[in-house]
Amino acid sequence: MLLTLSLVATTLAVPATQAATMSAPPLSELATLLLGTVRGKPTGMHGVTRLTTGDADRQLRLACQELMRAGPVDLDDTTRFDGCVARPGKIVDFHLKVSGIDASRDDTRDFMATAKPILERGICRNPDVPVLGKLGIRLRYHYAAGQKPLVLLDIPPEQCRGK
Repeated sequence: MLLTLSLVATTLAVPATQAATMSAPPLSELATLLLGTVRGKPTGMHGVTRLTTGDADRQLRLACQELMRAGPVDLDDTTRFDGCVARPGKIVDFHLKVSGIDASRDDTRDFMATAKPILERGICRNPDVPVLGKLGIRLRYHYAAGQKPLVLLDIPPEQCRGK
């Protein structure tokens, strides 16, 4: 998933200055699991028990608050994870910024429209994502360039089953 967004940035590059971001401090297992779905790296489902016992909405909210406190995390040369927000109904909205591209250009919007299914398949390849789906978790990845939205990847619980 991140490689494709890097391709977008290098293909549609415009001058940009990237703000310095801090590296993430040690996180709880659930926060690490959520960040792993953004990085495209499985975590072995550590932290999933917090979603199966008790109030899953509350646990997701606490994990997102932890990720917000951790500050922005650079995922690659052009993509930065700015945090997440947990919404009622077990919905997690991830906020990502892509630098070096102009979201107002037609070719950028066209490319993102064609890349969306590829990015969604990449998310589903992470073995943690279908398990989160079985627990009823909906993952939404909001990509933006500056203040302009690029693409929303909405992964409802049933999307990654059998993929």
